[in-house]
Amino acid sequence: MQTAIPMEDTDTTPWYRQFWPWFIILLPATAVVASLYTVSLAYRTTDSLVIAAEGGVDVVTEQILAAERRASELELVATVSIDSNSGAIDVGISSSGELGEPSAIELLFSHPTDARRDRLTVLSPALPAADGTPRWSGHVVDPPAGRCYLVLRAGDDWRLSGTWDGASIVTLRPVRSGDGA
Repeated sequence: MQTAIPMEDTDTTPWYRQFWPWFIILLPATAVVASLYTVSLAYRTTDSLVIAAEGGVDVVTEQILAAERRASELELVATVSIDSNSGAIDVGISSSGELGEPSAIELLFSHPTDARRDRLTVLSPALPAADGTPRWSGHVVDPPAGRCYLVLRAGDDWRLSGTWDGASIVTLRPVRSGDGA
């Protein structure tokens, strides 16, 4: 009768040649690398959604709200024509009240997240339309690609805003207080 020889089930490979220790080390190491990348990203970029102003964000917000209320009182409606190829801009503004004659108005193409991609164009008075609607015209050198916000304003007097996604004609109306904006 033969006796069974016991088999040894020991692994003599060093730990650093095993799979599981490296897998376990890799999980927290990945989290450390990702957090360092996030810190470097936060350090290199600024928050362009916050308006840096001398009077503070509250003062700027009140100025914007007052300009939008004034546009609502005047019942302003602006038709903005934008030629994406040439950058030509033509704006017609109708009003139920006395609009006055601003010497220039500004059209801001505001990128939703990156202020460096904003484009500001000063529009000059042009010949009125056949129906007497006042018109302004201008040119943007590099029309933004994709969706952006449009802000049409005459200094701090009035302000209209809307979105533009590359359409050739956009109608801007005042924000109503009941719209939640």
